[in-house]
Amino acid sequence: MRDVLTDWQASSQFYHSVLVQRQLAPILKEAWLKQLMEGIMWVLLGIIVVQLLIRVRARLSKGPFTDEEVEQADPLFLAYLRSKGRLKLKDTQATMFQLIRKGILSMRVVKTKGRYRNDPGESNPQLTPKTTLEYSVESSVTSSSPDEQGLLQWLFSTYGFGKQRLRLDALAGPSEAESKRREAMKYYRLKEKALSEGVQSWKEQVVETRDWGQLIRTPLLLRLLVYVMFPILLLLTGIVCFVERVSVPGVIGLVVTVVIWSLVIRKIHVRLLYQAACVGLIISLTVAINGNSAFTSSLYSIIFLSIFVRLFLPAREVAPSARDWEASMRHWRKRYRKGIPVERLSESPEVLEQIIQTALVLGIGSRCVRKTDWSVLQQHHDPELRRLADREPASDNSVPGSTTLKHTPLLVLALHLRGIFRPMFAAEFPFDRTNYVFATIFPDSGGSSGHTSVNTDSYSGDGHHHGSDSGDSGGGGDSGGGGD
Repeated sequence: MRDVLTDWQASSQFYHSVLVQRQLAPILKEAWLKQLMEGIMWVLLGIIVVQLLIRVRARLSKGPFTDEEVEQADPLFLAYLRSKGRLKLKDTQATMFQLIRKGILSMRVVKTKGRYRNDPGESNPQLTPKTTLEYSVESSVTSSSPDEQGLLQWLFSTYGFGKQRLRLDALAGPSEAESKRREAMKYYRLKEKALSEGVQSWKEQVVETRDWGQLIRTPLLLRLLVYVMFPILLLLTGIVCFVERVSVPGVIGLVVTVVIWSLVIRKIHVRLLYQAACVGLIISLTVAINGNSAFTSSLYSIIFLSIFVRLFLPAREVAPSARDWEASMRHWRKRYRKGIPVERLSESPEVLEQIIQTALVLGIGSRCVRKTDWSVLQQHHDPELRRLADREPASDNSVPGSTTLKHTPLLVLALHLRGIFRPMFAAEFPFDRTNYVFATIFPDSGGSSGHTSVNTDSYSGDGHHHGSDSGDSGGGGDSGGGGD
């Protein structure tokens, strides 16, 4: 009796599936469904066209703010807009520049730590600079914002020297020699993790303190694609799967796709998740259909086009309330990529220093300095600038000589290293994360065995080196001084 019931249930399910297929099959032949497919295709193409127009308009817009207003704006505000709210470790320097302008910090150029300065740099000389920046606390931080105070407390107490000085190379990754030693790499991987957690905490504090959460938003076209277009594609794929052949792999594929889509809704900015959901639709179609029809071919085309559209759409955009600043900032960046305009080189050293700071915040520091015609300064009204412009530039990344321009170290460094490919490398080196990535992928490139000669006592979990060399004001542990 039990076998008879089982056979009856199986037969019932089979006939039900056949009935469903017969009922749904005519649907795929309806003219309105074909028109829907064409409409979806035109909508996706329209999204591409609209996005192109938005980009062209943004490129042509110069914004209402002048170059001087952009340079005088809060550097962190510019960095926040440029990164679309995704602040990174390098953006902490924008806060440093603002604190310098407030008189809370001072900055000077010093030699890098011995482990970087003496690094042969055979694999990549660009990762072994000879100079770095050193920040010093000059006055109370009570006049600064809470996120600025939190940043100073975190960086100076964890990576600084005596809680009053901080060298940028204290934030850097391993040198080439250290990347060949297991114990050293273990220390630097922990350091990288600690830096990431610290930056995340600082970023949250910035958004909360300054109320910048409304400046960045998810684009409307992206929300349309994820919340409206993809459910339609999922529904059409499900109809095809049930019409063609109800199969276990097809059902599993649809279920997995729904799960991925639920993740896409939660993490709409992650492009890879949307691509994975579209791949799930393609796999479901492939394992479910028997043969290929004009309808399924159109559905394939639409899904592939949807993947292309997602690649084309940005994950974040600046809200209308800040688009004037974004346009002005973009225009400034485009103009100063070619170097500081000649008419601006007659400005005071303090203004030129702010220009270089802004270029560094906007990611064109070395390019801007390298493209600038510094010979124009030979006719400058400031005699010290004329002297520095007349002096022969350095052939390597050495520390500039003595000068009376104490409050414009970046300008002095630019004149000292004019002609060098990356003259602002002293300000850029610690934030180039490739020195972590390369060493992590190839930790034993020097043929290191399981044994190592690294003194593990010289590595501390507090994020900096300890050692007996007091001449290196960045935390010691290196051969050779660095404060001069």
